[in-house]
Amino acid sequence: MRFTILGAGALGTILASHLREDGHEVDCIVRANRAAQLSENGLQLTGLRELNASCNIVTEPASIKNTDVLIIGTKTYQIEAALESVRHIDATAVFSIANGVKKNEQLIAAFGKAATLGCMANVSGELLDNGVVNYTRNVCLHLGALNEDQRRNAEEIAQAIDQSGVVCRARDDITSVEWSKFVGWVAFMCLAVITRARTIDFLLNDNHARLATRLIKEMAQIAESKNIPLVDQSPMPVKTIAEASFDDSLQAILSVGNEFATNAPEHRMSSLQDLERGATLEYADTLGYARALAVELGIAAPTIIDCHDLVAGIDAINSN
Repeated sequence: MRFTILGAGALGTILASHLREDGHEVDCIVRANRAAQLSENGLQLTGLRELNASCNIVTEPASIKNTDVLIIGTKTYQIEAALESVRHIDATAVFSIANGVKKNEQLIAAFGKAATLGCMANVSGELLDNGVVNYTRNVCLHLGALNEDQRRNAEEIAQAIDQSGVVCRARDDITSVEWSKFVGWVAFMCLAVITRARTIDFLLNDNHARLATRLIKEMAQIAESKNIPLVDQSPMPVKTIAEASFDDSLQAILSVGNEFATNAPEHRMSSLQDLERGATLEYADTLGYARALAVELGIAAPTIIDCHDLVAGIDAINSN
């Protein structure tokens, strides 16, 4: 199977290296500086797996005419520009590993619903300055068809990725899966940026866990208004948190903190990594998208609004 991956950040590198090692043809569309790293050192992983693989390095997207699977690995604020560079590619299936849920609307606009798959990634790592990716989390990459015609294709792609070593499953309820991650991710992202702390540090702090509880409950109201059922899944049981009392929800979040302390004590959100590098934060098309939906749906969301203003301000200061 031929995979074309736009962007070789942490997750793009994790996928590309595993797929290439398993014998698939892999194109990595990257910028010149990342191309130089990959040319010299290959796709390098450390952490959960030590791996060094080669791939076809592409700096001119126009040179690729077709592929089996196109994976968009850019940040949310880069997606629109990125799609302009690859919309000419004839891809059997396309999906984005970016955070949030707005991405599917953007992919459908560029490639059509027939080619677009939903995706939720609970796989992570950190791209280090030397080009090596510290691979920290391999729970599951969820894929799902947004229309019935793509179901078999989603299953075949999920099987290929899973066999390469990155845990991957095809899901019939991909919209619920994506939204359930989004609801919890907003809390993780906000707290990581505001506290500048490891994931366990803010999840195990009672005050921060309270803020996370309020955020998740407000986000869950948006999903309910859009008739999207939430599910409990790693890393955050958002359905339980949405439906439980505030105190029980708080305890659920603290339990997640204990899970991270056991299984991924050094985990740091990609948003924190971006902040420390002085990069743009992924808030406009994620937290900002949630804020706009709340206004559109007539939902009171004071915590979402306050956190959006805080993160937007931090991003503005950080970019100066």
